[in-house]
Amino acid sequence: MQSRLIKCFSLLLYSALILGGIWLSVRFLLPWLAPFLLAFALAALLEPAVGAMVRGGWRRSIAAGVLTLLLLALLVWGILALSAKGVSAATDFARRAPELMTALGQVLESAEHKTLAYIAAAPDGVAEYMKTALDAVGSALYALPAALSQWLLDVLRRTAQASPDFLLFSVTAGIGTYFISASFPKTKAFIKAQLPEKFCRRASILAAELKNGFGGFIRAQLILMAMTFFELLLAFLLLRVKNPVGIAAVTAIIDALPVFGTGIVLVPWAAYALLTGEMGLGVELLICWGIVNLVRNCVQAKLLGDQIGLDPLVSLAAVYVGWRVWNVWGMLLFPLLFAAVQQLNDKGLIKLWKNV
Repeated sequence: MQSRLIKCFSLLLYSALILGGIWLSVRFLLPWLAPFLLAFALAALLEPAVGAMVRGGWRRSIAAGVLTLLLLALLVWGILALSAKGVSAATDFARRAPELMTALGQVLESAEHKTLAYIAAAPDGVAEYMKTALDAVGSALYALPAALSQWLLDVLRRTAQASPDFLLFSVTAGIGTYFISASFPKTKAFIKAQLPEKFCRRASILAAELKNGFGGFIRAQLILMAMTFFELLLAFLLLRVKNPVGIAAVTAIIDALPVFGTGIVLVPWAAYALLTGEMGLGVELLICWGIVNLVRNCVQAKLLGDQIGLDPLVSLAAVYVGWRVWNVWGMLLFPLLFAAVQQLNDKGLIKLWKNV
């Protein structure tokens, strides 16, 4: 009995030390190591192309430099293109803001008149309660512009404060990418030499399984993106939207990105249509958004399970647990982790459950 208690206590202490080490690493070491971890990841991404150029007669340092510059140029171009689109959209919105505010005022005024008519027809006790609620809603709406302005100013202030740190992070990660890529085999061998052989063997198997799972995950996302594109294209053709192919393609790409979804495009579009008096278009866009999300949620678990080798029920559980733990990023990463753990368990490297 005593030996069992000692074993349980040792296990709890060991688990607490591991969790404490992970927390300390994430809390203190990760901010310092983040640019170098990103640089290593980018260098690993470039390594197949760098290796092909080296086998073709290029010096590794030159090949690493050329590809690093191309990658950084592509990233900068993407950021600038997105920023330009954002500025253009903000400028267009600012130009049309007076018209939108007038339309919004008319909609709110009409809603207020109808609500007051309902209140006048209600019993005395209910009418007083409804009038109090209406006053509270009105006060909240009047305070909304000031709250939005304050939020925008806070965002701009935090962005300005973070700019030097972001610039230093970006420069460090960019230069680090070149240095690591220029000596990638040596850097990889050095890191491997610092780790226990048993850990390296298990990590190698885990990396291979994650690589296979990531490939299946990418295939699943491409299939989901294609499904979303054709659903939206059909809906836009029925709604006689201008440029249906381009809008459907952009929305499908945004839907595949983490955090974003079709609602980023369809919900503001529907709100704008409702404010400008196009009630039919606004309602139809909201219905389209609901149907696309419903289809995606129904298909996603089964499709991910087929592509990364998980049972559909386990895949659904991974998606749900991931959402509860880490929101959208968890939905993306947890199925891959579940698949990797399943492969390690099947190969006998860990024993979490018995196979049947």
